[in-house]
Amino acid sequence: MAYKAIHIGDDPIHYFLDPSEDGPFLQIADVVLRANQDPKEVFAHLIRIATESKWSHSAIVYLTSNPRLGFNNTFLVEAKTKGIDLISWRNEVVPTDRFNVGIKRLKLDWYVENVYEKSHHDVEDFEDTHGIGYLRHVRGIAIDQIDGLYDKKTVYELSGLYAARAARRHLGAVPQIADAADAVAKLFKKWDEVDEDTDSILHFICSGLVQYSFFEALRLRIANDLDNPERRETGLSNLSNLHRVIFRDDPDGLIPNYIQRVQAGELDIHDPASDDVLDLLKTATPADFNNSPNLDWRYVILKGAVWRIEPAPDGYLATGEDEAEILTMLGPEHRSNSSM
Repeated sequence: MAYKAIHIGDDPIHYFLDPSEDGPFLQIADVVLRANQDPKEVFAHLIRIATESKWSHSAIVYLTSNPRLGFNNTFLVEAKTKGIDLISWRNEVVPTDRFNVGIKRLKLDWYVENVYEKSHHDVEDFEDTHGIGYLRHVRGIAIDQIDGLYDKKTVYELSGLYAARAARRHLGAVPQIADAADAVAKLFKKWDEVDEDTDSILHFICSGLVQYSFFEALRLRIANDLDNPERRETGLSNLSNLHRVIFRDDPDGLIPNYIQRVQAGELDIHDPASDDVLDLLKTATPADFNNSPNLDWRYVILKGAVWRIEPAPDGYLATGEDEAEILTMLGPEHRSNSSM
């Protein structure tokens, strides 16, 4: 899909926080990608090398600014060493010369709302969009499941899984990538040391949290709909589209197989997903979100400048060097190599 970038301001704090007739510009469960350009942030650099990505961190929008209700800030949810943390939007973009930020949004044209969801839309709620119940469920899963997903044993397992993904792709061709993955894996194992360095490493895990939350929220909603005869068709439709909330590659076809087995009655969707499916979800990386066609680009913040991203005709050419730089950032990462 082709995009164009429109420069719309140079104040990423007030643009996204101030009330506007055209807003809100951020929505619940928007996926936020960030790159820390501080040369002192060695671990963020290692993560970018290991994942071949310009991004080293991901989070989801938890709460959007709503002065009418007394919320004058926007908050993101992400994983930290001791569990869930809510991060202020200001902390995500300031200082602007250190952080580059990308914002993507789930495509929901496939999502079918059940009767209950349709009847509970509120025209006076500025957050209310198609699928808002599901999006709110996603953020709830992110908070509720963090402790269960990221105990010490799981972190040890993740370290090996992440290293395996990188090594599987580039162990022979680009040794420094495998070396970086190995360094990240070793640093994962120090996750319970209370220091800023370890905290930075665990931003990497937050990508798995984001991917898991989108999958798990939809799984639970499908299960609930299948239990209700009036909602069964809604559940079946959303089940057939479960792959649309998977943002990473699936070389072994685990998700299509999962869907088919549920449809055939061989698996009960009420049961937690199998370990191999969970491993697939939990090892998502920022690069996966960058590449995913299931997420639409909405904004990029580069050097403090805010750019709105819009669809463009195929063959669209940037109108200047600045826009060309933004469009380059939207390009797929490590697509020329075999799948991880």
